[in-house]
Amino acid sequence: MKKSLLISALVLILIIAGCGNGDNKGNRSSPAASSETPSASSSATEEATPSESANAEPVSIIAYAFPPDKTQENISLDAQIKRFQEKQPHVTITPEYWKYENTQIAIKMASNSAQTEFTTWATEARLLTGKKWIADLTDYMANWEFGKDLNEKAMEPYVIDGKTYGVPIDAYGVTVTINKKLFADKGVPLPPLDWTWDELIEAAKAINDPAKGIAGIIPMGTGTESGWNWTNFLYSAGGDVQTVADGKVTAAFNSEAGLKALQLYKDLKDANVIPKTWAIGYGDAMTLFQQGRGGMILVGNGNAADQAINQGGLNKDDIALYPIPSVTKGGKHLGIAGGNYKVINGLATKEQQKAAFDFVVNEYFTDAYLESIDAQIAAKKAKNEIFVPQMINYWNDSSEFGKKYEEVLAKHDNVYKFDPALNGLLESKLEATYEVQAYYGEMANVIQKVFTSKGDIDLQQLLDDAAAKVQKNIFDKVVIPE
Repeated sequence: MKKSLLISALVLILIIAGCGNGDNKGNRSSPAASSETPSASSSATEEATPSESANAEPVSIIAYAFPPDKTQENISLDAQIKRFQEKQPHVTITPEYWKYENTQIAIKMASNSAQTEFTTWATEARLLTGKKWIADLTDYMANWEFGKDLNEKAMEPYVIDGKTYGVPIDAYGVTVTINKKLFADKGVPLPPLDWTWDELIEAAKAINDPAKGIAGIIPMGTGTESGWNWTNFLYSAGGDVQTVADGKVTAAFNSEAGLKALQLYKDLKDANVIPKTWAIGYGDAMTLFQQGRGGMILVGNGNAADQAINQGGLNKDDIALYPIPSVTKGGKHLGIAGGNYKVINGLATKEQQKAAFDFVVNEYFTDAYLESIDAQIAAKKAKNEIFVPQMINYWNDSSEFGKKYEEVLAKHDNVYKFDPALNGLLESKLEATYEVQAYYGEMANVIQKVFTSKGDIDLQQLLDDAAAKVQKNIFDKVVIPE
């Protein structure tokens, strides 16, 4: 899934989704998908120097644009295009809106109507490469001065068989965001950062207050984001969504790990620590959290912190991010990893692909980008707002650019700081490769049955039925390229 983080027309504009379907709430998370590559504001533009390519043969490409009502975003994109064309005047770039949907990509490619460069999710790599719908960028990366400075963790989904097919815009790992104030109000201690499922349940019980409309935890109960949320616990318990072998995709979530994860949801429901109106998706869950009507929520990176602080009015010191709890003490804190990526149309000519790649990466690793971050933080300070940075960036934190970025953050006192110990505990696992959105949707149905059940319910049968349905209707129809 996938929907993401800080939204800024000057920096990164994330659709969150992720989980668009789910991919992105974490930044579609996964819920998360990003809509724009890193860009500098028009007021922070580096001087453009026309390159030798000014004498090259003309080439035309289509860029991934925003819907018409996203006025500021399209203005920012137009400025980005203008800056690029000053450097490479032989390239004509036409912005065209179409938001990536995995239910539509086959039609777009069959009609050769997809943009030359477009934004997609971490989950789509195998589909897009298997169909040869996106270009191999390995050689372009090798010749790009900053190629080695990209975050290796963020790159993982689009590095397949040693070849690179995508450029990361953002990446996320799902975390649990906690409202510390609710613990303080109840006079109960916070759970340890290195926590377990049992401690999650106890924490939810401690701050739960149905009479005041406060739920201990806010699991998403409808839409693909519901299945996306639950899958973090499937992973935490050591399970998988699917296995891939001998050209076949097989459902694997009806395992012992899946049963443990579903039992956890039933335990939360039986403890009455979920919202009374539990049939909520990503947006409603985020709203409940920012209103102080829930103690914990699972989303990617700092999304919930950003919204709760800057829209809900919570103090930044009242928000904490935790890893997904481990099943037992000392176990792995394993959650979903996802993100948003720029890819190049595999049906485009070599000249178009090269021009599109150059456009996509044109404003990565620039001082202008850092200046725009600096300006954004200052603008937030003027509005008495807090800047919540991404936990996972497209660059390596140890790179020179990464060090410069940290220097920018250190200049300001309105930057949210994550617990340094968090990174040492976080572990992430990529979303399933094939038809993950369909699986998320089916798991939403299972979760709804658990949340509406009265008394005993056969959880294993629910999982077995869901696995059989997904297998027959979805996974059996997947064609894995040789």
